[in-house]
Amino acid sequence: MKKPSSYTAVGKNAHRVDGIEKVTGKAVYAGDIELPGMAYAKILRSPMAHAKLVKVDASKAANLTGVVAVLTRDDIKDLNYRYGATYKDQCIVAVDKVRYVGDPVAAVLADDPARAEEALDLIDVEYEELPKVTGIDDAIAPGAPLVHEGDVARAELRGSTYGAPERFKGTNICYYFGYERGNLDEAFKKADFVFEDTFRFHKVQHYSLEPHTNIAYYDGEKFTIWSSCQDPFTLRDHLSGIFRLPLSRIRVIVPYVGGGYGGKLYVKCEPIAAALSWKTRRPVKLVLSIGESFKTVTRHAARVTLKTGIMRDGRLFARECQIFTDTGAYADAGPRVTQKAGYRSLGPYRIPHAKIEAHSVYTNTVPAGAFRGFGGVQVTWAYESQMDMMAERLGIDPVNLRLQNLLKKGEIYTAGDTPVDCDLKEGLLKVADALKWKQKSTKRYTGKGLGMCMKDAGGTYKVAGATVRISSDGSVVLLTGTVEIGQGPRTALSQIVAEELAMPLDQVTVAQLDTDVTPYDISTSASSSTVVMGLACQRAAQDAKKQLLQCAAKVMKQKAAALSLKNGAVHTRSGATAPYGKVIMEFFGSKAGEIIGKGLYRDKRSKKAVLGSPTTFWEVGWGGVEVEVDPETGIIKLLNYISVADVGKAINPAQVHGQDEGAVMFGIGHTMLEEMVYEDGQLLNPNLVDYRVPTFENLPQKFSTSIIENGNGPGPFGAKGMGEGGLLPVASAVANAVSQAVGVRIQNLPLTPPKVWAAIQEKQQSR
Repeated sequence: MKKPSSYTAVGKNAHRVDGIEKVTGKAVYAGDIELPGMAYAKILRSPMAHAKLVKVDASKAANLTGVVAVLTRDDIKDLNYRYGATYKDQCIVAVDKVRYVGDPVAAVLADDPARAEEALDLIDVEYEELPKVTGIDDAIAPGAPLVHEGDVARAELRGSTYGAPERFKGTNICYYFGYERGNLDEAFKKADFVFEDTFRFHKVQHYSLEPHTNIAYYDGEKFTIWSSCQDPFTLRDHLSGIFRLPLSRIRVIVPYVGGGYGGKLYVKCEPIAAALSWKTRRPVKLVLSIGESFKTVTRHAARVTLKTGIMRDGRLFARECQIFTDTGAYADAGPRVTQKAGYRSLGPYRIPHAKIEAHSVYTNTVPAGAFRGFGGVQVTWAYESQMDMMAERLGIDPVNLRLQNLLKKGEIYTAGDTPVDCDLKEGLLKVADALKWKQKSTKRYTGKGLGMCMKDAGGTYKVAGATVRISSDGSVVLLTGTVEIGQGPRTALSQIVAEELAMPLDQVTVAQLDTDVTPYDISTSASSSTVVMGLACQRAAQDAKKQLLQCAAKVMKQKAAALSLKNGAVHTRSGATAPYGKVIMEFFGSKAGEIIGKGLYRDKRSKKAVLGSPTTFWEVGWGGVEVEVDPETGIIKLLNYISVADVGKAINPAQVHGQDEGAVMFGIGHTMLEEMVYEDGQLLNPNLVDYRVPTFENLPQKFSTSIIENGNGPGPFGAKGMGEGGLLPVASAVANAVSQAVGVRIQNLPLTPPKVWAAIQEKQQSR
């Protein structure tokens, strides 16, 4: 194995291979695609949070000049129209009732978007309003109105099926995860102190620059879908089920995607476009507005209650976690997010006695699905806030309390899972040192706070394949199912292949993702691409390398073991060289040949692991912040933010830093600004005028990211995945700093100026 100092492609700040296309406007996104005979779809959405559908009459819309077709519940009866990531609880368009404001009721296809929009107003819909539940507390109250009556068909996801125990039948709880170890009751009796605190996390939206966009064309034999999605093979599976077609007759092509963050995982609006094309045999383009994307998917709101037993010397002894997540009107990935939230709720700490109960709850709000951090964000906010609260109650320094309880490298998080793969203290001390933790500020209303996280990463049970094709001129085409959503995998994976094949990076090209030719990949998610797809690409390159050396051995009349690769050429020990292209041409006798290498990655299953498969690696992040709070306005200024990530080996350090910076900014968004506001079931701010995302004005005055490279990852060259760990500690770090600055502890996000000001006023009045 090469020493890191000898790497020629890996570990270098290579320019993005997609950079020129994107900055010059040449990059093609789904919305740029136009096809002959294309028609344009628009969706009619429910204005009510919960109602029976009494009548849907689209005859007037269908007769409008320029309208090609309409789609209502009457048009989907012959299809297997129910679908969903975990439960088949969602319909292409509403059939019996609507379950949230924005639920698709019908769709119109017309020759131009304006005419389709006009036709929506001609659809006559009669609703019978039903009682609604728009939050966790309402939804789990005894006798609460049910969002879904009866059982829903379960769906397979990553080899697992999801459900709730019989005791939750007839309630809005659609999934339950439980885990326990030790003897909790006895542990609480023995603990010197028991603290119980509840934390709330609100609904927020992904806000990708590119809204959900797709084109569907069924020609009578085969579906072709162009989609801005993160998991084309999963989408193909769902469409196969809906239209009862074999996978070989469904082709999904993914152009460049303008951001995803989990919001473009699983099935979203693609079935509507596909059903319209199925009906008309026309290419159908469906582009959602930003407001419609707000009404398509969100992050889960959550209520997390932690009851923690701790000894007088600061040792954590017992913890009970009660978690409720708001999955909205349809489950989407909610059960899986809830499972992960539960599993991650113990944090990076040694807690011998524990009990976790996590519940996924239906409400009459926008469905919640995958979102960067995937359940870990909500519980990290809770457990890292409580760590500081307990430190204050016991008079212990928050850093020391953490250091005392952190798991050590090699320790077990839960029985059957992968041992902890890094030194958790290293990053914490690095943040504390950079923040000058022990140096107290002399300025009034300033404070410091920190937080950290450890999440199982890489996705529970993943499968990925890759192909490396060396052409007759020696250049390489890489076929990979990882979706380029802005995070840079085309560049990083190309660097891995270039390193393995000892060739210049500019000789490696990544092919268009097309399920007809691209090897299978389960999804682009869970910080997995560098490790999971990276290993598949590395193995494909190694396979191609082996074949290349065998070809060269025959051409150069040498033993393969006596040959080496360097700078795009095969070298003998005597000094003779032959470029890859020459080797291939001479081996095949013409330019007609190529070398094809294949690589596969597959996670292991284990009945001993709590989640059915050990984690691929542990993603760890640390964050520290210094804030200044204006007590007259409640405005929080971020004076300094430090983020540290354990990355194993950075394939492209510049991209790694960029991902960590972006993660922190995401965290700043839901910590200080972002919140989906509901009133009487209506979403009040599905736009960027009323819904605030971070801008340059919200950058910390000082902002630094640091990476730890110990080569401790399972990925190529010791790499680990990253990009989510920087996000998780932000909220608790800021809240902890605010508490130190002005003495108020806020346990529900976001930390907006009015909320902070009100807390300060309440404290002053209580004196």
